[in-house]
Amino acid sequence: MAPGDLRRTRAGAVALAGAALLSGCGGAPSASSGAGDRGGEAGDRPDIDREQVVEALARGWFPNRVGDIAVIPDPQAIITYGGESNRYMHGGPWPFDSDLPLLLHGSGIFRPGVYDAPASHQDIGATVTELLGLPPWSGATGRPLSEASENGEDAGQPGLVAVLVLDALRSDYLGRKADLLPNLGRLAEESARFANARVDYLPTNTSTAHSTISTATDPAIHGIVGNGLYDRRTGESKLAYDGVAPWNLMALTFADRWGAATRGRAEIVVQAGTDYPAVALAGHGACILGGHPPWMAYYDSGSGAWRTNEDCYRLPPAVAELHFGPRLDAVDRTWMGHELDSYGEARRSSLFTELEGETAAALIEGSAFGEDEITDLFLANLKSTDYVSHKYGPYSPEMDAALAALDGWLGRIVAALEAKAGPGGLALVVTADHGMPDAPASDDLWVTYDDVTAWLNERADPGGPGVVAYFEGSENQMFLDHARLEALGLAPADIARTLEASPAVGFAITEDEVRRAVPAWR
Repeated sequence: MAPGDLRRTRAGAVALAGAALLSGCGGAPSASSGAGDRGGEAGDRPDIDREQVVEALARGWFPNRVGDIAVIPDPQAIITYGGESNRYMHGGPWPFDSDLPLLLHGSGIFRPGVYDAPASHQDIGATVTELLGLPPWSGATGRPLSEASENGEDAGQPGLVAVLVLDALRSDYLGRKADLLPNLGRLAEESARFANARVDYLPTNTSTAHSTISTATDPAIHGIVGNGLYDRRTGESKLAYDGVAPWNLMALTFADRWGAATRGRAEIVVQAGTDYPAVALAGHGACILGGHPPWMAYYDSGSGAWRTNEDCYRLPPAVAELHFGPRLDAVDRTWMGHELDSYGEARRSSLFTELEGETAAALIEGSAFGEDEITDLFLANLKSTDYVSHKYGPYSPEMDAALAALDGWLGRIVAALEAKAGPGGLALVVTADHGMPDAPASDDLWVTYDDVTAWLNERADPGGPGVVAYFEGSENQMFLDHARLEALGLAPADIARTLEASPAVGFAITEDEVRRAVPAWR
């Protein structure tokens, strides 16, 4: 790492004379596919200004859960972990991360067509709430997408409401990958399609997105502001849904509310490719006073089996015998020339897509959906496309294989849901939680969280212990050592200005700036 020319102004700001690229750091992921692996518009810089980014961060501002500075990667850079498993990382406001596919499908329930009105994850939750006949709750920030309703407010309740979250499915795949997605394409033609759906908060990641969908409100209210949460008091970072438990979720989900409204009689089934989206969709279950435990199954990458937290939820019998092992053994634990040496690594393949599809079909067919007049819920996160694109990228042959497999199973899943919906019919929502970036404009802009920390410390505190307490993960939140800042005569705003001198950083926005923006939208 080349040292920068550091100087301090009278105001105490750290300034750079000349910006050095974040390059030459041994922890950076290797760029084996090179910067040419860009399926999107490589030369385009999205027209997103600072005010829009601050507003999105304000929607995700929750006291004591966000850092001192939000470090937003430049749209032509990637800031990620070291190693190969997460070479590509989402989390920002750029269209490849935040534009969403959003389809509402149901004969006699939704009116097919293209709708230009803005739509968001919060609106999905509000729409499901309305479909269930539940009153909106005061903390909801989403709106029901009633313009797509076939019968307006006079519509009856469907027999089954299903929400399918296709993890990391970029909205442009519907056009660019149409040949791989015939079932999704047909579904889109038959659906109410919201062409301007996007994530309007930050960060764009899985825990935050699924929690926003399920609660119909902003992360600033439900409290899940990232996959991980850093505790300033203890100096520890944990998953937001640590222990497969909902303790950090500060709002009820529509599954919680529907379980209470039906006194537990509604059949509510939840599936996810890992634990945290499963908890986000299932809600609090029995881990809240008077709560009812829904059926919930998540894939456990340690064992290759489906698990649940039996304190809060129930494990569906249909998945008890489903295991990844036989499927992997049948192909000698290799896929497209890649060795699948663990149940975790095997998620990064279309073999996991097949397992998720088989599991969804088994859950639907083994359920009690449609057996009475009460509307039932099926909520699923299909995650293989996220794992594959994190490692190989959104425009790789591996991703093409995963998308083709997903599309095949999507047709079977929708058919199974329709068969079990009963007389009220199926109301189906298909969306994504976030997207995935293209490869960086150059290999020098493919950097790690540790690279950024070292680069900043070298400039802000040369030869010292450093000013960064914690910086890691798609939350893009940097926590600073305030004692060290005080000793150096620096403030978070000075650190933010230094970060913005890096070509890898699009915006560095302080918590104070975000906090000042909160009343503007709340």
